[in-house]
Parts: sequence; C-alpha cells; structure tokens
Amino acid sequence: MQEEYLHYLWRMKRLRFNRLKLANGSKSEIQIKDPGWYNFDAGPDFFNGTVVIDGLQWSGNIEMHIKSSDWYSHQHHLDEAYNNVILHVVFEHDKEVLVKGKPLPTIELKSQIDSSHYENYRNIISNQYDISCGYENLSDSFALTQQIDLSFLHRVERKGLILYEEVMNQKRDKNAIFYAAVFKGVGGRTNALPMEELVKIIPYSIIMKEKWDTIRVEAIVFGCAGMLNQEIDEEYYIRLQQTWRLLKNKYKLQEMQLKSWKNSGMRPYSFPEFILAQLSAFLLQFDASILEKETASHILNKMFTLDVKWMSDYWKTHFVFGKISKPRKLKFSKLFINNIIINGVVPYLVVLKHLTGDFSYIDKIIEIMDKVSPEKNTVMRKWENIGVFPKNAIESQGLLELYNEFCIFKKCLSCKVGASILEK
Repeated sequence: MQEEYLHYLWRMKRLRFNRLKLANGSKSEIQIKDPGWYNFDAGPDFFNGTVVIDGLQWSGNIEMHIKSSDWYSHQHHLDEAYNNVILHVVFEHDKEVLVKGKPLPTIELKSQIDSSHYENYRNIISNQYDISCGYENLSDSFALTQQIDLSFLHRVERKGLILYEEVMNQKRDKNAIFYAAVFKGVGGRTNALPMEELVKIIPYSIIMKEKWDTIRVEAIVFGCAGMLNQEIDEEYYIRLQQTWRLLKNKYKLQEMQLKSWKNSGMRPYSFPEFILAQLSAFLLQFDASILEKETASHILNKMFTLDVKWMSDYWKTHFVFGKISKPRKLKFSKLFINNIIINGVVPYLVVLKHLTGDFSYIDKIIEIMDKVSPEKNTVMRKWENIGVFPKNAIESQGLLELYNEFCIFKKCLSCKVGASILEK
C-alpha cells in the first residue's frame, strides 16, 4: 500500500463515506462533511476538513498514513503544526495516537479498499516504461491535452516567479533582469552555470553605455567570459584583446576561468563561443521595452528576423576562436532564438503580469509559444517513443514539466492522465 493511493481515494471521494467508522474510541459512525483540500506542501495532508463525530462537528486538518504508528515515526508528535489535526485516516490502525493527551479519532481503511482498483494502480506505476502510461494509446487523450495545458501554465509561472523574486529582492532595473534571464536561458544545460556566473559580472549599465560600438560589447562579453587570454594570431581576436584590456581597466571588470566553459559532446552551434557571439549581437539590437508595448506577432517577427549585421564576419568561418570551419551563411541558430523566447521572453512576461496586475500578458505568452517550434531533447524523445508528438512549444514545455514533476516520481494519481486510466 502507498500513501499516495490513500490520498487519491480520499480527495476523489472514492470511499463509501457513509459507511466509515472510527477504529478507536466509541467506534461509532463518522460523517465526512468536507474531506478538506489537498496540501501539496509540508504539513497535514488535507486542510480545513469538516467531520461530525457523535453529533459534534469538528473543523480542522486531516492526516493520512499507511499505519497509525507512522504518526510517531514521522515525528508529528513533536510538530505543533499537527496539533489541530481532527482526524487520522490510515490503512492499518496499529497504535493509538495521542494529541494533547487525548486519543486522535482514527479511521482504518483496510476493509474499505477495492482490491481490483488498487491492483490497477499497481499495474500503472510498476510497468517498465519511463512514462508509466506509455502502454496506453495517448495520441487522442483528452486527459493528456488537459494535463499538458495545466503543466505548461505551471511551468511558465514557476520560472517567471523566480525572475520576479530577483526583481523584488535585488531592486534591479527590470530590463536588466530580462537580460539576465536571456544569459541564463541560452546556456543550455551544459553551460547554464557559467552563464549565470557571467551575467553577474557584466553590469547591464555598462553594456548600455557601450552599445554604440559592436566590438566593445563583444570584447566585454568575451573578456568577462575569460576567452581573450589565448595566443591566437588572428586580426579579429587581437582587436578584441586590445579593446578588452582597455575596458577591463576602465570599468574594473572581472573575468572568469576559461575552463568553466564546456564544448565536449556539443554541436558547433551550441559551442559557448558562438552562443556568446550571437548573444552580443542580440544585446546590440534588441530593446526589451517592446515586450510591454508590442503585440505577440510583432515580438515574434523581431525575434525571427534578428539582423546578423551585428555579428562579425569572423563567425562565418568559426565556431570557436582560432579554429577555421567550413564557410557558411551567417545566421542566428534556431536553438538560440527558441531559448531566448522560452527562457527569457516568457518568464519576463510573467514578471510584467505580476508587476502590473495585467493578466493579458498570459494571453500574449500563449500566442507566442503557439508559434514557437517544440524543443528536441531526451525527454521529448521519450514522449515520441510512445506516440506523443508535440506540435509547438506550449506542448513541449507542458510535456517537459509533466515528465519532470509527475512521471519521474510516479505521481500518476496527481495527473489527469493517470487518474483517467485508473478509472477507465
């Protein structure tokens, strides 16, 4: 037996509430007027429930365990947050629980469980699939569509609130926060941490002062990243070095260790040098204020038509410094643009929603993400392997959140898909 399953039965009212009796005390019948609302955080499992015992109505919290003795093994008797629990719901009542010296009213569910229903649940969570419901045909699942939409909104709100807290705690200019989000967003999983370190040592105000000259912005970005201390005999690189030495002394800038950056196992368009070259060009031409003023269509048009004239021709034949590659047409990579939109633009629009109280920013997010192509990564391949193919970034972001927050932890009963399969 698992506690999550008991939670599901209770909150879905999948028990014969009219036949429940106390396992202790008078063993009289108990009336469940309100099972309470499910608590996903620390504390009792259900808040603000209402029960009637021997004609007396009680309101308070409800706690659930496999065994009643778990109350003590989980040390709830030492936590004041559990002093207002009015009902203990357990699979097996093996020990009397005392709260403030009095027996805690307890319901035992052992005889109330539908064995076939529980066996169905066990079959769902114990199969060999990374995604437990992978044996089902989910391509036309209405429950999956609902869960994807919910998971998408939860994901963008969660990421936006992280950015919002930075705005409120650090009292930084909101445009500076947007650029910080962009830095962290384009690093990918491999270079996310060095990108976070980099944005902390490049003051946004300095970038704004030096936007009049492309080479100066590039020198600041590459120099602070620790990439301009090599002996490379190329005109562009030497010019960057000379400009960096000047600006480093002028602004007392710090620089990272070159070894912080990782290239191994990555495709050339994801190399940090090329990412930073694109990022420099982005900083030179993008005005974050359009995210407030313009429509979703205008924002997307701006993102998808970023001008490569702000990038040096050097990057037509290089992905890293000092190593010539096959000549190609210079362009912003699709991965780079998608990462800025998903990890920079969208969280920033959530920040604007909280700062202004204008919920139309959510509509703008949905309209933008509907036009952005889905990501290609390991998690998406897991979904595709079971026949689920995201059509846009709304669906891929929703599926990513669903996998990370539910599938990995086998929280099938908290997912609309798992619940629908179980009840079917």
